[in-house]
Amino acid sequence: MARYASEHPPITASSATPGSDMPKTNAKWPRIDRLHVDNDVSPAEDDSDFSDTTSNYSTISEDALPLIHAYGHTYHGSGKLVTPNDASEAHRQAVQHELYQLCLDGSFVNAKLPLDQYTPDDPFEILDVGAGSGLWACDMARRYPQANLLGIDLSSALLPEDVPPNVTFEIADATDPWPARTYDFIHMRNLSGGGVRDWSALLAEAYTHLKPGGQLEFTEIRPHFFDVDPEQADLPNSRPEIGAACVEYETIFEEMCTKFNIDYDPIPKVPRWLVGLGAEVTQERVDWLPIQNWGSDPVTQQKRKALAEMIECGIENWTLMLFGWGGWEEKATRALLDRVKGEMQDPMLRSLAKVTFVSARKPMGNGKQV
Repeated sequence: MARYASEHPPITASSATPGSDMPKTNAKWPRIDRLHVDNDVSPAEDDSDFSDTTSNYSTISEDALPLIHAYGHTYHGSGKLVTPNDASEAHRQAVQHELYQLCLDGSFVNAKLPLDQYTPDDPFEILDVGAGSGLWACDMARRYPQANLLGIDLSSALLPEDVPPNVTFEIADATDPWPARTYDFIHMRNLSGGGVRDWSALLAEAYTHLKPGGQLEFTEIRPHFFDVDPEQADLPNSRPEIGAACVEYETIFEEMCTKFNIDYDPIPKVPRWLVGLGAEVTQERVDWLPIQNWGSDPVTQQKRKALAEMIECGIENWTLMLFGWGGWEEKATRALLDRVKGEMQDPMLRSLAKVTFVSARKPMGNGKQV
Protein backbone atom coordinates (compact mmCIF):
# COMPACT_ATOMS: atom_id res chain seq x y z
CA MET A 1 0.00 0.00 0.00
CA ALA A 2 2.87 2.35 0.70
CA ARG A 3 4.25 1.79 -2.82
CA TYR A 4 0.83 2.44 -4.34
CA ALA A 5 0.30 5.61 -2.34
CA SER A 6 3.75 6.98 -3.16
CA GLU A 7 3.22 6.59 -6.91
CA HIS A 8 0.22 8.88 -6.84
CA PRO A 9 0.40 12.38 -5.34
CA PRO A 10 -2.03 13.15 -2.52
CA ILE A 11 -5.42 14.41 -3.63
CA THR A 12 -6.42 17.72 -2.14
CA ALA A 13 -9.79 19.38 -1.92
CA SER A 14 -8.82 21.81 -4.67
CA SER A 15 -7.81 19.05 -7.09
CA ALA A 16 -10.74 16.75 -6.32
CA THR A 17 -13.12 18.03 -8.95
CA PRO A 18 -15.51 15.89 -10.96
CA GLY A 19 -13.95 14.39 -14.03
CA SER A 20 -10.45 14.29 -12.52
CA ASP A 21 -8.37 11.25 -13.38
CA MET A 22 -8.13 9.46 -10.06
CA PRO A 23 -5.95 6.42 -9.38
CA LYS A 24 -7.91 3.19 -9.60
CA THR A 25 -7.04 -0.38 -8.78
CA ASN A 26 -7.11 -3.41 -10.99
CA ALA A 27 -8.53 -5.46 -8.15
CA LYS A 28 -12.10 -6.63 -7.94
CA TRP A 29 -13.62 -6.15 -4.51
CA PRO A 30 -10.37 -6.15 -2.48
CA ARG A 31 -10.48 -7.38 1.08
CA ILE A 32 -10.49 -4.86 3.92
CA ASP A 33 -8.35 -5.34 6.98
CA ARG A 34 -11.25 -6.38 9.21
CA LEU A 35 -13.77 -8.99 8.30
CA HIS A 36 -15.14 -10.56 11.49
CA VAL A 37 -14.67 -9.67 15.13
CA ASP A 38 -13.41 -13.19 15.84
CA ASN A 39 -10.81 -13.13 13.05
CA ASP A 40 -7.51 -12.67 14.86
CA VAL A 41 -5.29 -13.89 12.02
CA SER A 42 -4.03 -11.29 9.56
CA PRO A 43 -3.07 -12.10 5.97
CA ALA A 44 0.56 -11.43 6.86
CA GLU A 45 0.41 -14.11 9.56
CA ASP A 46 -1.39 -16.68 7.44
CA ASP A 47 -1.12 -16.38 3.66
CA SER A 48 -2.91 -19.68 3.07
CA ASP A 49 -6.39 -18.15 3.10
CA PHE A 50 -5.53 -15.42 0.63
CA SER A 51 -3.03 -16.90 -1.82
CA ASP A 52 -5.57 -18.65 -4.05
CA THR A 53 -5.26 -17.24 -7.57
CA THR A 54 -9.04 -17.31 -7.93
CA SER A 55 -9.49 -14.94 -5.00
CA ASN A 56 -11.16 -11.59 -5.55
CA TYR A 57 -9.13 -10.07 -2.74
CA SER A 58 -6.18 -7.74 -3.08
CA THR A 59 -3.77 -5.95 -0.78
CA ILE A 60 -4.21 -2.75 -2.81
CA SER A 61 -7.42 -0.79 -2.54
CA GLU A 62 -8.74 2.67 -3.25
CA ASP A 63 -9.23 3.01 0.49
CA ALA A 64 -5.47 3.55 0.72
CA LEU A 65 -5.88 6.99 -0.86
CA PRO A 66 -5.37 9.92 1.52
CA LEU A 67 -8.57 11.50 2.78
CA ILE A 68 -9.70 14.83 1.40
CA HIS A 69 -10.05 17.41 4.20
CA ALA A 70 -12.45 20.18 3.26
CA TYR A 71 -15.30 22.24 4.74
CA GLY A 72 -14.66 20.82 8.21
CA HIS A 73 -15.25 17.26 6.96
CA THR A 74 -13.30 14.36 5.51
CA TYR A 75 -14.14 12.85 2.13
CA HIS A 76 -13.09 9.72 0.26
CA GLY A 77 -9.72 10.22 -1.40
CA SER A 78 -10.94 9.40 -4.90
CA GLY A 79 -12.77 12.71 -5.08
CA LYS A 80 -15.81 10.96 -6.54
CA LEU A 81 -18.21 11.55 -3.68
CA VAL A 82 -19.90 14.75 -2.58
CA THR A 83 -20.83 13.26 0.80
CA PRO A 84 -18.26 13.00 3.62
CA ASN A 85 -17.19 9.86 5.45
CA ASP A 86 -16.90 11.21 8.98
CA ALA A 87 -18.87 11.23 12.23
CA SER A 88 -21.51 13.61 10.90
CA GLU A 89 -22.33 11.23 8.06
CA ALA A 90 -22.34 8.24 10.42
CA HIS A 91 -24.94 10.04 12.53
CA ARG A 92 -27.02 10.94 9.48
CA GLN A 93 -26.99 7.32 8.32
CA ALA A 94 -28.03 6.13 11.78
CA VAL A 95 -31.03 8.47 11.77
CA GLN A 96 -31.87 7.44 8.21
CA HIS A 97 -31.78 3.77 9.25
CA GLU A 98 -34.24 4.51 12.05
CA LEU A 99 -36.48 6.46 9.67
CA TYR A 100 -36.64 3.65 7.13
CA GLN A 101 -37.53 1.15 9.83
CA LEU A 102 -40.44 3.39 10.79
CA CYS A 103 -41.51 3.50 7.14
CA LEU A 104 -41.30 -0.30 6.96
CA ASP A 105 -43.17 -0.96 10.22
CA GLY A 106 -40.05 -2.24 11.94
CA SER A 107 -38.76 -4.32 9.03
CA PHE A 108 -35.44 -3.82 7.27
CA VAL A 109 -36.76 -4.56 3.76
CA ASN A 110 -39.98 -4.17 1.86
CA ALA A 111 -39.43 -7.28 -0.27
CA LYS A 112 -40.92 -10.57 0.91
CA LEU A 113 -37.86 -12.75 1.36
CA PRO A 114 -38.12 -16.55 1.79
CA LEU A 115 -35.66 -16.56 4.69
CA ASP A 116 -37.54 -19.26 6.58
CA GLN A 117 -36.49 -21.74 3.89
CA TYR A 118 -32.79 -21.36 4.71
CA THR A 119 -30.42 -22.34 7.53
CA PRO A 120 -26.95 -21.18 8.63
CA ASP A 121 -25.58 -24.30 6.91
CA ASP A 122 -27.46 -23.43 3.71
CA PRO A 123 -27.58 -19.64 3.96
CA PHE A 124 -29.59 -17.02 2.12
CA GLU A 125 -27.00 -14.93 0.27
CA ILE A 126 -27.40 -11.14 0.54
CA LEU A 127 -25.31 -8.36 -1.02
CA ASP A 128 -25.56 -4.84 0.42
CA VAL A 129 -24.28 -2.35 -2.16
CA GLY A 130 -23.00 0.86 -0.59
CA ALA A 131 -22.95 -0.45 2.96
CA GLY A 132 -21.93 2.91 4.45
CA SER A 133 -21.78 2.53 8.22
CA GLY A 134 -22.86 -1.12 8.00
CA LEU A 135 -25.94 -0.65 10.20
CA TRP A 136 -28.38 -2.27 7.79
CA ALA A 137 -26.15 -5.29 7.10
CA CYS A 138 -25.40 -5.90 10.79
CA ASP A 139 -29.04 -5.57 11.85
CA MET A 140 -30.18 -7.93 9.08
CA ALA A 141 -27.52 -10.43 10.12
CA ARG A 142 -28.56 -10.35 13.77
CA ARG A 143 -32.23 -10.76 12.95
CA TYR A 144 -31.63 -13.48 10.34
CA PRO A 145 -28.74 -15.77 11.35
CA GLN A 146 -29.68 -18.01 8.40
CA ALA A 147 -28.51 -15.25 6.05
CA ASN A 148 -24.96 -14.64 4.87
CA LEU A 149 -24.32 -10.95 4.19
CA LEU A 150 -21.62 -9.25 2.15
CA GLY A 151 -21.49 -5.46 2.38
CA ILE A 152 -19.42 -3.46 -0.09
CA ASP A 153 -18.49 0.20 0.01
CA LEU A 154 -15.94 2.49 -1.57
CA SER A 155 -14.62 3.35 1.89
CA SER A 156 -14.06 1.52 5.15
CA ALA A 157 -14.14 4.76 7.16
CA LEU A 158 -17.59 4.20 8.67
CA LEU A 159 -17.66 0.42 8.77
CA PRO A 160 -17.92 -1.19 12.23
CA GLU A 161 -15.28 -3.44 13.72
CA ASP A 162 -17.63 -5.47 15.91
CA VAL A 163 -19.87 -7.32 13.48
CA PRO A 164 -21.98 -10.50 13.58
CA PRO A 165 -20.22 -13.66 12.38
CA ASN A 166 -22.43 -13.88 9.27
CA VAL A 167 -21.36 -10.46 7.95
CA THR A 168 -18.36 -9.62 5.76
CA PHE A 169 -17.40 -6.17 4.54
CA GLU A 170 -15.19 -5.47 1.54
CA ILE A 171 -13.85 -2.33 -0.10
CA ALA A 172 -15.28 -2.12 -3.61
CA ASP A 173 -16.40 0.29 -6.27
CA ALA A 174 -19.78 -1.07 -7.34
CA THR A 175 -19.42 0.66 -10.71
CA ASP A 176 -16.50 -1.64 -11.58
CA PRO A 177 -17.15 -5.15 -12.99
CA TRP A 178 -18.41 -7.51 -10.28
CA PRO A 179 -16.81 -10.86 -9.39
CA ALA A 180 -18.61 -13.96 -10.64
CA ARG A 181 -20.91 -14.66 -7.71
CA THR A 182 -24.70 -14.69 -7.44
CA TYR A 183 -27.06 -13.64 -4.65
CA ASP A 184 -30.56 -14.33 -3.41
CA PHE A 185 -31.09 -10.66 -2.55
CA ILE A 186 -29.29 -7.45 -3.51
CA HIS A 187 -29.95 -4.36 -1.42
CA MET A 188 -29.32 -0.79 -2.63
CA ARG A 189 -30.15 2.18 -0.44
CA ASN A 190 -29.47 5.90 -1.01
CA LEU A 191 -26.43 5.54 -3.24
CA SER A 192 -26.86 9.03 -4.69
CA GLY A 193 -23.62 10.50 -3.39
CA GLY A 194 -22.00 11.12 -6.75
CA GLY A 195 -20.20 7.80 -7.10
CA VAL A 196 -22.72 6.33 -9.54
CA ARG A 197 -23.01 8.13 -12.87
CA ASP A 198 -24.72 5.35 -14.86
CA TRP A 199 -27.60 3.94 -12.83
CA SER A 200 -28.93 1.69 -15.59
CA ALA A 201 -25.51 0.03 -15.93
CA LEU A 202 -25.30 -0.56 -12.16
CA LEU A 203 -28.76 -2.13 -12.11
CA ALA A 204 -27.88 -4.31 -15.11
CA GLU A 205 -24.76 -5.54 -13.29
CA ALA A 206 -26.78 -6.28 -10.17
CA TYR A 207 -29.52 -8.05 -12.11
CA THR A 208 -26.95 -10.29 -13.80
CA HIS A 209 -25.67 -11.33 -10.37
CA LEU A 210 -29.07 -12.31 -9.00
CA LYS A 211 -29.87 -15.98 -8.78
CA PRO A 212 -32.97 -17.08 -10.71
CA GLY A 213 -35.85 -16.10 -8.46
CA GLY A 214 -33.61 -13.67 -6.58
CA GLN A 215 -34.78 -10.21 -5.59
CA LEU A 216 -33.40 -6.68 -5.69
CA GLU A 217 -34.56 -3.71 -3.63
CA PHE A 218 -33.73 -0.09 -4.43
CA THR A 219 -34.57 2.60 -1.87
CA GLU A 220 -34.29 6.35 -2.04
CA ILE A 221 -35.45 9.42 -0.22
CA ARG A 222 -35.81 11.93 -3.02
CA PRO A 223 -33.56 14.99 -2.80
CA HIS A 224 -36.60 17.22 -3.37
CA PHE A 225 -37.29 17.59 0.34
CA PHE A 226 -39.76 20.36 -0.34
CA ASP A 227 -42.22 18.26 -2.32
CA VAL A 228 -45.93 17.59 -2.22
CA ASP A 229 -48.05 14.47 -2.34
CA PRO A 230 -50.27 14.92 -5.43
CA GLU A 231 -53.13 13.37 -3.46
CA GLN A 232 -52.80 15.93 -0.66
CA ALA A 233 -56.00 17.89 -1.25
CA ASP A 234 -55.32 20.67 1.25
CA LEU A 235 -52.30 22.00 -0.66
CA PRO A 236 -53.59 24.31 -3.41
CA ASN A 237 -52.06 24.00 -6.90
CA SER A 238 -50.20 20.87 -5.74
CA ARG A 239 -47.24 22.98 -4.67
CA PRO A 240 -45.43 22.98 -1.33
CA GLU A 241 -45.72 26.10 0.79
CA ILE A 242 -42.10 26.94 1.51
CA GLY A 243 -39.89 29.99 1.91
CA ALA A 244 -37.56 31.73 -0.52
CA ALA A 245 -34.41 30.07 0.84
CA CYS A 246 -35.85 26.57 0.36
CA VAL A 247 -36.81 27.44 -3.22
CA GLU A 248 -33.35 28.86 -3.90
CA TYR A 249 -31.64 25.84 -2.37
CA GLU A 250 -33.54 23.29 -4.45
CA THR A 251 -33.02 25.31 -7.64
CA ILE A 252 -29.26 25.59 -7.16
CA PHE A 253 -28.95 21.97 -6.02
CA GLU A 254 -30.61 20.77 -9.24
CA GLU A 255 -28.42 23.08 -11.32
CA MET A 256 -25.26 21.69 -9.71
CA CYS A 257 -26.34 18.09 -10.21
CA THR A 258 -27.05 18.78 -13.87
CA LYS A 259 -23.74 20.61 -14.31
CA PHE A 260 -21.70 17.71 -12.93
CA ASN A 261 -23.80 14.92 -14.42
CA ILE A 262 -25.02 13.61 -11.07
CA ASP A 263 -28.43 11.96 -11.16
CA TYR A 264 -29.44 12.44 -7.54
CA ASP A 265 -32.97 11.24 -8.24
CA PRO A 266 -32.89 7.96 -10.20
CA ILE A 267 -35.82 6.30 -8.43
CA PRO A 268 -38.57 7.37 -10.89
CA LYS A 269 -36.71 5.52 -13.67
CA VAL A 270 -35.70 2.42 -11.69
CA PRO A 271 -38.88 0.35 -12.29
CA ARG A 272 -38.65 0.92 -16.05
CA TRP A 273 -34.97 -0.03 -16.11
CA LEU A 274 -35.61 -3.21 -14.14
CA VAL A 275 -38.51 -4.26 -16.36
CA GLY A 276 -36.27 -3.66 -19.37
CA LEU A 277 -33.79 -6.13 -17.90
CA GLY A 278 -36.54 -8.75 -17.62
CA ALA A 279 -37.38 -8.31 -13.95
CA GLU A 280 -40.80 -8.57 -12.40
CA VAL A 281 -41.36 -5.39 -10.38
CA THR A 282 -43.21 -6.89 -7.45
CA GLN A 283 -43.94 -3.73 -5.48
CA GLU A 284 -43.33 0.01 -5.34
CA ARG A 285 -43.97 1.36 -1.88
CA VAL A 286 -44.17 5.12 -1.27
CA ASP A 287 -44.22 6.98 2.03
CA TRP A 288 -44.79 10.74 2.19
CA LEU A 289 -43.09 12.26 5.24
CA PRO A 290 -44.08 15.65 6.65
CA ILE A 291 -41.26 18.05 7.40
CA GLN A 292 -43.35 20.05 9.82
CA ASN A 293 -45.95 19.01 12.37
CA TRP A 294 -48.62 17.37 10.22
CA GLY A 295 -50.65 14.46 11.43
CA SER A 296 -51.43 13.46 14.95
CA ASP A 297 -50.70 9.73 15.03
CA PRO A 298 -47.56 8.74 16.97
CA VAL A 299 -45.84 6.96 14.06
CA THR A 300 -46.18 9.97 11.76
CA GLN A 301 -44.74 12.16 14.50
CA GLN A 302 -41.79 9.78 14.93
CA LYS A 303 -41.16 9.87 11.19
CA ARG A 304 -41.35 13.65 11.15
CA LYS A 305 -38.85 14.00 13.99
CA ALA A 306 -36.44 11.51 12.39
CA LEU A 307 -36.70 13.24 9.01
CA ALA A 308 -36.13 16.67 10.55
CA GLU A 309 -33.05 15.41 12.40
CA MET A 310 -31.69 13.71 9.29
CA ILE A 311 -32.06 16.87 7.21
CA GLU A 312 -30.69 19.06 10.01
CA CYS A 313 -27.50 17.02 10.33
CA GLY A 314 -27.27 15.97 6.69
CA ILE A 315 -28.06 18.96 4.53
CA GLU A 316 -24.51 20.29 4.64
CA ASN A 317 -23.20 16.79 3.89
CA TRP A 318 -25.14 16.76 0.63
CA THR A 319 -24.28 20.34 -0.27
CA LEU A 320 -20.87 21.73 0.73
CA MET A 321 -18.68 19.75 -1.67
CA LEU A 322 -21.20 19.87 -4.52
CA PHE A 323 -21.63 23.65 -4.30
CA GLY A 324 -17.87 24.01 -3.90
CA TRP A 325 -17.37 22.23 -7.21
CA GLY A 326 -19.69 24.82 -8.70
CA GLY A 327 -17.60 27.73 -7.41
CA TRP A 328 -19.58 28.64 -4.30
CA GLU A 329 -17.62 29.99 -1.36
CA GLU A 330 -18.12 27.95 1.81
CA LYS A 331 -19.33 31.03 3.69
CA ALA A 332 -22.05 31.69 1.11
CA THR A 333 -23.15 28.05 1.09
CA ARG A 334 -23.40 27.91 4.86
CA ALA A 335 -25.35 31.18 4.91
CA LEU A 336 -27.90 29.69 2.49
CA LEU A 337 -28.13 26.48 4.54
CA ASP A 338 -28.70 28.49 7.72
CA ARG A 339 -31.60 30.27 6.03
CA VAL A 340 -33.03 26.94 4.85
CA LYS A 341 -32.81 25.48 8.35
CA GLY A 342 -34.50 28.55 9.76
CA GLU A 343 -37.39 28.25 7.32
CA MET A 344 -37.75 24.57 8.15
CA GLN A 345 -38.60 25.53 11.72
CA ASP A 346 -41.58 27.56 10.54
CA PRO A 347 -44.75 25.73 11.67
CA MET A 348 -46.48 27.11 8.58
CA LEU A 349 -44.12 25.25 6.26
CA ARG A 350 -46.25 22.81 4.29
CA SER A 351 -44.03 20.31 2.55
CA LEU A 352 -43.25 16.61 2.41
CA ALA A 353 -40.35 14.35 1.51
CA LYS A 354 -40.90 11.19 -0.50
CA VAL A 355 -39.39 7.79 0.34
CA THR A 356 -39.72 5.07 -2.30
CA PHE A 357 -38.94 1.35 -2.04
CA VAL A 358 -38.83 -0.55 -5.35
CA SER A 359 -38.71 -4.35 -5.10
CA ALA A 360 -38.13 -6.58 -8.14
CA ARG A 361 -37.69 -10.29 -8.79
CA LYS A 362 -35.64 -12.13 -11.39
CA PRO A 363 -37.78 -14.81 -13.07
CA MET A 364 -36.76 -18.42 -12.64
CA GLY A 365 -34.43 -19.54 -15.42
CA ASN A 366 -34.53 -16.26 -17.35
CA GLY A 367 -31.93 -13.64 -18.06
CA LYS A 368 -28.17 -13.66 -18.42
CA GLN A 369 -26.32 -15.58 -15.72
CA VAL A 370 -22.77 -15.20 -14.47
